[in-house]
Amino acid sequence: MSLYEIILGVVLVVVSLLIIVFTLGQEQKGQGLSAAIVGENSLMGAGRERGIDAKLGKLTKVCGVVFFVVTLVICVLSARL
Repeated sequence: MSLYEIILGVVLVVVSLLIIVFTLGQEQKGQGLSAAIVGENSLMGAGRERGIDAKLGKLTKVCGVVFFVVTLVICVLSARL
């Protein structure tokens, strides 16, 4: 295993843990299965994210992009060896 594989592997693990933490830190937006069956009454606030949830959502998206790019880089570099 070369040095870049170790470094990229560590980055991949860290980013995946950050995705888990950021996802669990967000507030639940729906009521679950009961809202799908009965219907949800809070249509006025749909699509509005404020404060820390908006920041956590953006950080989760950024970490997802980094995860995807690092995974592709690892695949391409390991295929060349």
